[in-house]
Amino acid sequence: MQSTSQAIPLCDKDEGGASEMDGRTLLAYVSAGGATERYAHIIAETLRSRGHVVDVIDLKRDNIPDLSSYGSVVVGTGVRMGMVYRKGKRLLRRKDLEGRRLAIFLSSGIAIKSAEKSKAKFLEPLVEKYGLDPAMYDAFPGKMPGSGGKL
Repeated sequence: MQSTSQAIPLCDKDEGGASEMDGRTLLAYVSAGGATERYAHIIAETLRSRGHVVDVIDLKRDNIPDLSSYGSVVVGTGVRMGMVYRKGKRLLRRKDLEGRRLAIFLSSGIAIKSAEKSKAKFLEPLVEKYGLDPAMYDAFPGKMPGSGGKL
């Protein structure tokens, strides 16, 4: 399993931008406290600045589109009370992710102290359970209850 904290390797290595073969990127996220949503928009803007066409969908509100027009898929989810959000897991279970570049991120309170512990506890089991081969996966700090909504 590959786990890095580097930039999402969805860009053409020589130019730093998207190649014609990349197609579009779908960035689908589910957020309850807002942290995952914030990270999703930061990642989308970063990819766009490198020439990618990125469609962002909120899995709580939007249906998952047909993935056939996407060369890359980024899935963002969160954790509440020790459980990864069901709608994020539902997308990761889809068989039509095969053959696409995949990146996964999650936000959790555990990642405030240790992103590595958060990845080991939440992301690595998902990658293994669903037989995924993501280009990368990482964990970012979420909002802690009682923090006043601060990241």
